Amino acid sequence: MTDKPIAGNVDDVLSLCRALRDAPGLLGLSSADEVTLFEQVALAEQAAMAKPAALLEMATHVRAIRYLLVEIADGPISAFMADDAARIVGDGVGRLFS
Repeated sequence: MTDKPIAGNVDDVLSLCRALRDAPGLLGLSSADEVTLFEQVALAEQAAMAKPAALLEMATHVRAIRYLLVEIADGPISAFMADDAARIVGDGVGRLFS
């Protein structure tokens, strides 16, 4: 993982986290991987909501979310969520449109 800041902002991260929470059955993750994903989602949300936002910590958790979505998830919307995470991270490593 890198210490570079992410391209997305706090609102982008919170939006991604809400979308992931609303779509667990559509991500194609095992129960264990789903637990890991939602741990990272919770940590990303905490970092985003900190005053001031903990940007490097937020970036680390969004990168972990993106990794799970790119490398492990295989559900019908996982590629779209992975691309959203890639857009937030800003390095273009997603699944469909990067």
